[in-house]
Amino acid sequence: MTEGEALAYLSSAGRFGELGLARTEALIANLGHPEFAMRFYHVAGTNGKGSVTAALAAMLAESGRRAGRFISPHLERPHERISVLGQDIDEAGLVQATEAVRRAAAPLADPPTEFELWTGVALMHFLAEGVTDVAWETGLGGRYDSTNVVRPEVSIVSSIGMDHMDRLGDTLAKIAWEKAGILKPRVPAVVGDLPPEAMAVVEAAAGEISSPLWRLGHEIKVDDIAIDDEGAVFSYRDPLGDAGRLRFGLIGRHQAANGALAFAALRLTLGAEAAAGAARALGQVRWPGRFEVVRREPPLVLDGAHNPQGTHALAETWRDVYGQRRPIAVFGCLSDRDPGEVTEPMREIVGAWHTAAPASPRRLPAEEAARAVGGTAHPSPEAALAAALDEARADGRPVLCFGSLYLIGELRGILRRDGLLPS
Repeated sequence: MTEGEALAYLSSAGRFGELGLARTEALIANLGHPEFAMRFYHVAGTNGKGSVTAALAAMLAESGRRAGRFISPHLERPHERISVLGQDIDEAGLVQATEAVRRAAAPLADPPTEFELWTGVALMHFLAEGVTDVAWETGLGGRYDSTNVVRPEVSIVSSIGMDHMDRLGDTLAKIAWEKAGILKPRVPAVVGDLPPEAMAVVEAAAGEISSPLWRLGHEIKVDDIAIDDEGAVFSYRDPLGDAGRLRFGLIGRHQAANGALAFAALRLTLGAEAAAGAARALGQVRWPGRFEVVRREPPLVLDGAHNPQGTHALAETWRDVYGQRRPIAVFGCLSDRDPGEVTEPMREIVGAWHTAAPASPRRLPAEEAARAVGGTAHPSPEAALAAALDEARADGRPVLCFGSLYLIGELRGILRRDGLLPS
């Protein structure tokens, strides 16, 4: 098997199957249960779960653990989904793990989906690399997500909002029930500042299985948040005591919350002393495509906000960092989004719009996005970015690219090619 054959095999499986964990459980049984060899920090949430996962992986590594990280989706290369100590899986690792997964999946009557196969590949790579602790991000939902076949050290629910309603339900309560499915009996859980309807569901679920709960704004206190273009600084305390001022290397008030959730998970599992030693890694976390400042002046920013909850946070962060400066926007989203609803929080901030269709079969045509925002449609993300940068040169205005992570990933590749991002 070559690397190309491995990727083709993984992508050839269907994206969705019948809801349930049976396929993944059968797959990992045939693999010899690699998950038994490592500890997991399981992260779910509508928004913020990637940032929490990145923070956990960095702090676990700083605390001396051989830390792995599993995320989805990727931005530019599928290899980004699986990393050990910050290094993405390489060709040899991908081929070796995929070969093992293909052998294990071959006899199964119900073939695993693409994400279920990736879950198996991640576990086999972590086993081969001697990983001890894994920052483990759900793909979609939680209860029936293939990542939910592990018993974690701690479960984290970063946020709950109206997203993926075709799969998770059309109310906050239904979506919360799906996310709360990652909670396990007597395993502690860390939970973000959820809407009351969603929090009630999570609290009830935790109570039924005796899962100790630390909630942001209750057991976890975050105060005195300061934002700049290098991250968020905040004061932190929890039932173990006052940890003082912490810096998280991701930008935005919502990122202060995400950093606090990751820090709380570490305090719960490793103790206050070990978490304090790992805290310096929190300030060094970088997460591509999350208010990523590519250029400071004039500002060029990339952000994968693709739902209303995400764009509300983006609008708040833009005002915190850049005040009243009105950016020129490059925007694109998938066809399962309402472009008007997604962009509404940004309408009073953005001064001009350029739209493009992301590189995905599920892309929304640029013309539809342009009609929603009153902007100019372009035949490609590269053309939209070029037009925005040309317009910005006239008066030094900022450029903000946001929307689908597929769009942000493609733009990152263009910026790297042009020397604005490191290769």
